Amino acid sequence: MLKKVIRKSLALAVTGTLLATSLAGCGAKSDTPSTNSGNNKKSESNSEAPVDLVWWTIGNEPKDFALVSEEIKKYTLEKLNVNLQMKYASWGEYNTKMSKIVQSGEQFDIAFTSGIENYQDLLNKGYFMDLTELLPTTTPALYDFIPEDLWKGVTINGKILGVPAYKDSAQAQYWIWDKATVEELGIDYESVETLQDLEPVLQKIKEARPNEYPLILNANEGINGFNAAINGYDEIVVKPAIGVSYQDSSAKVVGIWEQENVMENLKTLHSWFNKGYINPDAATLLELPKTRVVSSAQSFEGGWKDTEVGHKYFGPAYSTRTIQGSFLSISVGCTNPEKALQVIELINTDEYFRNLLAFGIEGTHYEKTGENTIKKLNDKYEVPAYTQGTFFNMYVQEPNPADQWTKLKDLQETAFASPVLGFTFDSSKVQNQISACANIESKYGSSLITGSVNPEEALPKMIAELNAAGYQDIIAEAQRQVDEFLVNNK
Repeated sequence: MLKKVIRKSLALAVTGTLLATSLAGCGAKSDTPSTNSGNNKKSESNSEAPVDLVWWTIGNEPKDFALVSEEIKKYTLEKLNVNLQMKYASWGEYNTKMSKIVQSGEQFDIAFTSGIENYQDLLNKGYFMDLTELLPTTTPALYDFIPEDLWKGVTINGKILGVPAYKDSAQAQYWIWDKATVEELGIDYESVETLQDLEPVLQKIKEARPNEYPLILNANEGINGFNAAINGYDEIVVKPAIGVSYQDSSAKVVGIWEQENVMENLKTLHSWFNKGYINPDAATLLELPKTRVVSSAQSFEGGWKDTEVGHKYFGPAYSTRTIQGSFLSISVGCTNPEKALQVIELINTDEYFRNLLAFGIEGTHYEKTGENTIKKLNDKYEVPAYTQGTFFNMYVQEPNPADQWTKLKDLQETAFASPVLGFTFDSSKVQNQISACANIESKYGSSLITGSVNPEEALPKMIAELNAAGYQDIIAEAQRQVDEFLVNNK
């Protein structure tokens, strides 16, 4: 069971998973593991050799990687007596690369991890180190900084198997509007809450611009794309769509496509399609235009372009999936997990180190324009900062508002949690059914979610095919596992 911490507990549930990776091995070398927190503490001078740690992360290696890497090593040596070596694998190669590392036995210590599809499988194979006991004793500042709900999100069978990135970890859905259109037509965008609230605005835009489509959707919208149609469910399985309502304390597992409110929303979308509010090629369009009048997206205050405005209509809500969007795991074979944890603690609690990782070297890659605001000078150090750690000790890039991360943190503190937070579905017993149902959903999903077909005709056909392929078997197995999870986590 997750250990309790004496701190303010936040109840929070987002996006989007990226991938899951197989982890194993370790590159740490040390005679005496440290048990002291590394937070903002200079390493005591001693004669011990530095501890070598290897950190694999996702993304294209930045142009000035060698330059920044030297600064990273210099700082971790000073603070922790750690010689930290970062290694990058590109977006399309990360999964394959990590699998090869596992198979070859190549050593490493820390790895970026994301997604939950294979998380249970990785646990069963023993690739993740159990950090439950180490965290509160080795890195208490890190343990206390991250809210308890986030720890639940990376806990399986009572074991904390990684350190989550405390950022936009709770899903909040926004209507994102083109600012110029809002100002030109006097749209009261903040009054739009539900999908149905959007209709009179779309009508107003269509009347003002009869040759345009107010709501542009595309084939990639899928079940997760135009989120306003299917919000309110913690998706235990993404394809086929199966989940638990955030409002259902009994945690009943349902087929999302079978719900009455989803049918009503799909009917609304179809009526908009017939009225010319949605582009006729929505079900086959692959690329979206750079500018859309309105769209639905996971975001946060200031999380959009300066040519846009936004208004929240759902959340924020914590789920296992949203929390597992980004976390760092430690190899089960790591001989110095204390030092590895101290590096992760340094990322989350040391402002200089956090911004060095995220933005590079001041004066070379960015310049400060205020106490906590910066302007990028070039593109020689571009990295996905969300993969590294928290946002809440990072500088804000202009032209975003200086209080961007303060507002995001405030938003997280208002969030609620899924009734099955911490649950991860083990799909092994119904993998064939999932594969078959996923193919069926792909055949119908884009047309339904873009309003291109009549849901009163297409949806019953899809559900019938899903049921024939084992949809209810998946739901029953998910319910069995959820029930067991709830009993074990009382």
